[in-house]
Amino acid sequence: MDTKQLLIERLETARRWTNGLLEDIETGTWFDAPGQGLGHCAWQIGHLAASQIVLLHMRCFGRQFADCAPAEYQGLFARGSTPVADAKAYPPLATIRDFFDHTQKDCLEMIRSMPESELDKPTEPHPMFSTKAGAISMLNMHECFHAGQIALIRRLRGKAPLR
Repeated sequence: MDTKQLLIERLETARRWTNGLLEDIETGTWFDAPGQGLGHCAWQIGHLAASQIVLLHMRCFGRQFADCAPAEYQGLFARGSTPVADAKAYPPLATIRDFFDHTQKDCLEMIRSMPESELDKPTEPHPMFSTKAGAISMLNMHECFHAGQIALIRRLRGKAPLR
C-alpha cells in the first residue's frame, strides 16, 4: 500500500469511528455542552470540518477558507473558536452535518488527485509536521482526538462505550 492510500484509509477509518460515536446521540442534545466553554457535538463536527479546510485545502492546496465554506464558519469552528451552548449561535444542525460530510468527501477527492510525489513537499511551518503528508496525517490524529471528546460526551450522557 502506498503512502497516499494509507493516509486515505486512516481518514476513512477515523470518520467511521466518529460517525459511530454520533449515531445514537439524540439530535436535540447536540448543542448541550458537557461543561462551560467545552465543545458540544455540533461544535466538534464543525471544528473537524473547519480543520480539514485549514490543514488540507489551505496548507496543501493554497486555497482560502472562504473558497471552501462560508467565511463565518472560520470564526465559529476553526482553531481559537469558543464553543457556545446555544443552537441559535450556529447554523442549523443539518447544515453543520452537511459541512462535516461534504468537507470529508472533498478532502478524500483532493488527496486521491494528488500525485504521490506531492506528499513530500513542504507546507507552512507547523510544530507537528513539515510536509503535505504530515498535514494529511494530522487530519486523522485530530479527528481521533475529537472523537475521544465525543466519546466522553456519550459516556456523560449514559451511553455505552462502542466496541
